[in-house]
Amino acid sequence: MDFTLTKEQRDIKKAAREFAEGEFREIASQCDVEETFPPELVQKAGDLGFLGVFINEEYGGAGLGFFEHALILEEFWRVDPGLSQELSSVTFGAEEFLLFGTEEQKHKYLPPLAQGKAIMGFAITEPDAGSDTASASTSARKSPRFRQHSSRSRKWPPGLSLPAPSPTG
Repeated sequence: MDFTLTKEQRDIKKAAREFAEGEFREIASQCDVEETFPPELVQKAGDLGFLGVFINEEYGGAGLGFFEHALILEEFWRVDPGLSQELSSVTFGAEEFLLFGTEEQKHKYLPPLAQGKAIMGFAITEPDAGSDTASASTSARKSPRFRQHSSRSRKWPPGLSLPAPSPTG
């Protein structure tokens, strides 16, 4: 099996490395100390096509695969894991829209994610379980009044502190 990267993959890696070195290095320490994340970094990454590369072109993504997504994240993480984690979380959950979403949902939510104009938010932490998802006790049931009802509350949803719209609320 040949594991040689294609020219396109090498170009993706190079562009991701240059972006991370140019954008992360000067702000990484300050972001760590202040526990902040600059939302404009999401927009810049989206403008350059680094977000949602696995999202099909018809939904605003690059239409590449998860391998190319991993190449980008590898270069980001090489420069700064903290900022990289934030950027990798921006489209966390977009796969579910691709696999299980209606066409209306895909056209509504995926383009803004790929463009860096929206972020996904997810709530996995619970007061008694933290982020140990195996110990989570939240369940959902249908409710006549609402489509779903959660039996527990969540704490500290990642990404929801950023001043960008979250497509799933």
